[in-house]
Amino acid sequence: MALLLAVVTANIWLAYAGVGFGAYFAFKSAWESLRSRSIDVNFLMVFAAAGAVAVGQPADAAALLFLFSLSSTLESLAMAKTRSAIEGLVRLRPSEAILIRSASDPQSAIHSPQSEQRVPVEALQIGDEIRIPPFESIPTDAEVVVGRSPVDQSAMTGESVPVEKGPGDTLLAGTQNLEGSLIASVKARVGDSTLDKIVALVADAQENKASGERVSHWFGQTYTLFVVAGFAVSLLVRLLAIHEPISQSLLASLTLLVALSPCALVISTPATTLSALTWAARNGILVRGGIYIEAAGRVKTVALDKTGTITCGKPRLTEICLCSYAPVAVGAACIEEEKCWRGEGTMSKEALRLLRAAAAAEQYSAHPIAEAILEAAREWKLDVPEAVDQRVAPGLGVRATVDGEPVIIGQLRFLEQEFRPSQEFVEHTKELQARGMTIALISYGGELAALGFQDEPRDDVCEVVQQLRELGIARTEMITGDTEETAKSVAAHAGVDGYRAGLLPDEKVEAVAALGPETMMVGDGVNDAPALARASVGVAMGGLGSDITLNSADVVLMHDKLSRIPELIRLGRRTNRIIAANLIFAAGVIVALTMLSLFFTLPLPIAVVGHEGSTVLVILNGLRLLRGP
Repeated sequence: MALLLAVVTANIWLAYAGVGFGAYFAFKSAWESLRSRSIDVNFLMVFAAAGAVAVGQPADAAALLFLFSLSSTLESLAMAKTRSAIEGLVRLRPSEAILIRSASDPQSAIHSPQSEQRVPVEALQIGDEIRIPPFESIPTDAEVVVGRSPVDQSAMTGESVPVEKGPGDTLLAGTQNLEGSLIASVKARVGDSTLDKIVALVADAQENKASGERVSHWFGQTYTLFVVAGFAVSLLVRLLAIHEPISQSLLASLTLLVALSPCALVISTPATTLSALTWAARNGILVRGGIYIEAAGRVKTVALDKTGTITCGKPRLTEICLCSYAPVAVGAACIEEEKCWRGEGTMSKEALRLLRAAAAAEQYSAHPIAEAILEAAREWKLDVPEAVDQRVAPGLGVRATVDGEPVIIGQLRFLEQEFRPSQEFVEHTKELQARGMTIALISYGGELAALGFQDEPRDDVCEVVQQLRELGIARTEMITGDTEETAKSVAAHAGVDGYRAGLLPDEKVEAVAALGPETMMVGDGVNDAPALARASVGVAMGGLGSDITLNSADVVLMHDKLSRIPELIRLGRRTNRIIAANLIFAAGVIVALTMLSLFFTLPLPIAVVGHEGSTVLVILNGLRLLRGP
């Protein structure tokens, strides 16, 4: 207002008032920079304004500071807009929860409001039971005990359709219950919930600056010194060599200083990467920092784990094929068809005995095959005993003792260390693998069996692989610890360019390294942690609940949507294009303004408009990524 009135009334004192108002925030920032023994754009603008006042041009100084303040305000609003969408997740969690004090009978607790009490969320302990009424947010990670209701998870996972939740299902902090009343058991305290992990990941992302942002920051610090030196040289040349009047020399040198200022260059990358990170987080893609957004845009090869990535990750026991063998014999007898189970009918007592032993040996393993064995044992209502003397060979199998007898379960090469099955049995297991099954062999109590597990490929895997091919990805490859036959069948179904099978965890790392420096590895985030860490971009599928995932993966998909992979690559490529355009544009404006100030008479306000206008334009260009790739 002071500047406007000064222009209308030609009152010089109003112009000085405009300088005072406009310099307030810039002067504070410039003073902080000087105290830390550095200079930045704020210092340059205050210095230029002071120079304009010194030569009797307070209106120009007021215009400079007004436009600079306007640009800084727009910059702050833009940055706040990109951050607020993520920081708003914290506000999704309610401050209180309904704790059920006497929940020995959860069914009756639904109708006993006297046993309920509202408590601060911070007071909840693991194992507490809470009620979640309809249309209330879920206070912390929990597991449904009683009730069934759709839950809106869109704010956390990007899923547009509510997900039906019932007993045994997991509830995420910050999501919203919609219709029915739920009673749930607390699985994480405040600070350890999925929501808190997201906040920590976002904080980490803001510190992991994109490479262009780091360059811009360094450039801004170093280049600012060059700008001051350029001003000094210009002033000395004009005074001593050209013999211009001091006021004219100072004003022209100040115009050069404004023209050279790097504001647009410094802000062009963070404005872009923060917008990209915000869009990704809104859509269930948590990226650890701008550097990984840039890296995703440069990916040329994509490596995909099989179990939990290409497939659904929930194999089911569908076949048990038995044979008897003599421990002292070289080979083993033929398959005993009458004792085999093909997924239908009643299991023979021999098959049930072997399943019971397998469940005992695998009962503390988190491997998907082990979980499938335990699930089958529960379905057949088997009493699973405690195994002793367990020894795990990573990627190969398990040895243990069950009911006093040794049990070995794992891959063929693991069991071959003890004996050699008949060729007919080996051929039959290969036939099962050729049909897409994962096979685990078990030896127990004089009997040998092949356990066949079916893990169906995801419905959209073929479409995703085709999208990657259309994006110009040079190669897609499946890497797995599974056998050659199973890997070949699944790879053929998925349509990947190649596969590597039978890999141990360290061999997966070598396989990723062999694919080249610009490789994205997509895995389940737990078994594939070393390979995820080795890739240029490691992406964990639905692994947010795992601490090892957060430590090893660069990107965490909050749900198991493989279709997010092409979106991430497209986002990275568009981010890189916008960053490049911003940097070229900002540098071009600096060059143009500098040339005009050196060889023509460029008014100071015009230099300010060009300088600040370019800053606003690169910010707005970066904000386009809030709409996605």
